[in-house]
Amino acid sequence: MPRTVITLALLAAISPIAVPTLAQSDNPGRQVHWKFHAGDVTGGHRMLFDDSSWETVRCGYKWKCQGYAWFRAAITIPEMLDDKPTAGQPIGMKWSNPGGEVYVNGRLQSRYDNDHPALILLTERAHPGQTVSVAVRTFMGLADHSEGEGELSESDLVFVDPKRVHETFPIAVDCGKSLGKLLQPFGGVSQGGGMPDYSPETAAKLKEIGVKWFRMDNVLTNVARKKDDGSIYYDWEEFDRRVDFIRSIGAEPILCISYMPEALEAFQNTDRHARPRDWKEWEDLVYAAVRRCNVERKAYVKYWEVWNESNAGWIIPAPGEDLLETYLKLYDACARGVKRADPKAWIGGPCNAAGPWNSDKGSAFIRGEDFMRGLMAHCEKTGTPLDFITWHEYFHPWWTIKDEAETTRRYLRDYPNVKKQVKEFILTEWSYAWWNDRPHDHELGAAWAAASVVRGMIPSGLDKTCYFLAKDGDESFRGGWGMLMGGNKPKAVANVCRMFNMLAPRRIALTGEDDELAGVASFDPKTGRVTVLIVNFADRYGVRRDITLSMSNLPAQVRGGVCRRYLVDKDHSNIWNNRDRSELEVVETLPVGKSGMFAHTFRLECNAVTLLEFVQRKHE
Repeated sequence: MPRTVITLALLAAISPIAVPTLAQSDNPGRQVHWKFHAGDVTGGHRMLFDDSSWETVRCGYKWKCQGYAWFRAAITIPEMLDDKPTAGQPIGMKWSNPGGEVYVNGRLQSRYDNDHPALILLTERAHPGQTVSVAVRTFMGLADHSEGEGELSESDLVFVDPKRVHETFPIAVDCGKSLGKLLQPFGGVSQGGGMPDYSPETAAKLKEIGVKWFRMDNVLTNVARKKDDGSIYYDWEEFDRRVDFIRSIGAEPILCISYMPEALEAFQNTDRHARPRDWKEWEDLVYAAVRRCNVERKAYVKYWEVWNESNAGWIIPAPGEDLLETYLKLYDACARGVKRADPKAWIGGPCNAAGPWNSDKGSAFIRGEDFMRGLMAHCEKTGTPLDFITWHEYFHPWWTIKDEAETTRRYLRDYPNVKKQVKEFILTEWSYAWWNDRPHDHELGAAWAAASVVRGMIPSGLDKTCYFLAKDGDESFRGGWGMLMGGNKPKAVANVCRMFNMLAPRRIALTGEDDELAGVASFDPKTGRVTVLIVNFADRYGVRRDITLSMSNLPAQVRGGVCRRYLVDKDHSNIWNNRDRSELEVVETLPVGKSGMFAHTFRLECNAVTLLEFVQRKHE
C-alpha cells in the first residue's frame, strides 16, 4: 500500500494546530532557511558544529542521497506570528520529510517519519529574539545503502496549544471498579517462511517477552515430496521442528495451511502459490499434518488457518476459474482434512490481506468483502465449519483496525448459523508497515503498536493478534519487521509487547485520555497486583506531556508495597538509541502508602509507553 498523501485541508481538519495556508508558507516570519548536508556527519547535532560550508535551502527543497542527510538552523523566535505576539507562548515547528530524529539545543527531542511528522517544541515560553539551535538527522534508504529521495515538505513556525505544554494531564484509576476480563491481544507473533534459527536461546527470549501464541505460514511447502517413481511421500523434519519450537516457548501454535508443495501443484509456480492438482491429495496432506500433531506426537495444534492472503492473489486458480471459487474449494478440502483427523481442532480463514472491504486501490486490498462474505455465505449454505475468522492489517491507524472488526461482526449477522460457530477473531499479521521501515527499529513503531492495541484492538474485542515478525536474521538496522534482532536483542516494540503481557488479568476503570494519551489498567484478584499502561502517541505532531496518575482503592495486598515504572521511549529500552540498553528498563521505584491512595506526576515524551506496576513489598 502506498505512502499516505495528506492534503493541507485534511491536516486542518484532523490537527489540533492550525495549518498554514500556502500564502502563509511563503511568509518569511514562518519559514526558516536551513543548512543542508547530504550524508552522515559526526557531531551534527551539536550547537557549535561548523556547518558554514553546507548548502543553504528552504522548505520545498528536494534531494537524493544514501544513508542519511542533515539539516541545521539557528532559529530566532519572532515577536509576532500570525499577527499574534509570541511572548510567553509555547512555539513549535511543524516538520516533515522522509523521517529522522530531531535535536533541539543539542539534545534529542523526538523521532518521526513522513506519515507521522514531528512537532518540534522550540520553547515552552517564548522570548522574542531568543535563538534556538535545531538539527535534524534525516534517514535515507535502509541498511542496503540504497539511494533515497527526500523533500522538506514542512518547516513552519506555529503556536503550540499551551494546555499540552504547561498543564499536567490527569489520569485516574479506580481499582475498586472492575470491568471484567482484560483482553490481551498483544500476546502473539507471526513468522513467514520459518525462523532464522530455532535455538533454545531464541525460544527463551520469546518466552521472556511473554509470547502466548505463535502463527506460522509456509508450514506444508516442503512436506510432500516426490520419489523417482513419481509416488508421494511425507518429510516431517522441518514441520516438526517448527511445531516443537513454538511449544518450547510455551505458546499456542496457529498454523497457516500453506503453501503448495511442488509435488502436488497443478502447474509450475516458483512462489508455491499454485492450486493443488488434486483436491483429495491435498486434503490427505492436511489430514496427515493434523494427525501427526494431535494424535501421533501429542504436540497439539488447535488452530488451523486456511492459506495466506488469497484475496491478494497468493493462490492461483486454474484457467477460467474465479479466485474466490478456488479459495472456497481449498477451504473445503482443508476443513475436511482437519476435522477428519481431529473433530475438536479449529478451522478458520479467510486470512484476507488488508481487511474486509473491496477496493480498487491495488492487489493488497482487492476483494476483501467478497472473500469475507463469500466464506461466510459458503459455510452458511454448505455447513462447512468456520471456527475463527482471520485477516491482516499493516500501516493503518487504530481506528481502521477497530472498524475492520466491527464491519466483520456486522457481516456475521447475515449468516446466523455461521455466527453461532465463530469463536474468535484473530489478526494473524499486523505491523507498522508492510515494507521495511526505520520505525520498526525504534520507539516510533513501538508507540504506534501500543496505541493500536489500547485504542483499537482491545475496544474492538479482538481475541488474538500476531505481530509480524518474531525475529530478523541479522543485527543491522534495516527497518526489518522482527521484534528481535540477531543475538536475540529486543527492539523497542518487543519491550512494549512485554509490557502488555505483564498486565494483570482483570480490567479496572481508567479515566482520562485525549488525542495523544491513552491507557489501560488492570489488577490480579489473587495477588492484588495492579498494572497501568499509558501511551503517548499522536498520529501527527506529537509533543511530550506531563501526567499526574491518581490511584484509588488500591488492593490491601499492595498497600505499603512499591510501584515500579517501566519505560520505552527515545532514550530508554531502545536498541536504536543504545545497543547496550536494549532490555526493558525500570526508571523509577516508588513507595506506596497504606491509605489505598497513590498519586505520581511524571513526563512522558512523545512516542513513549510506560507501565506502572504495583506489587507487595516482598516481591521487590
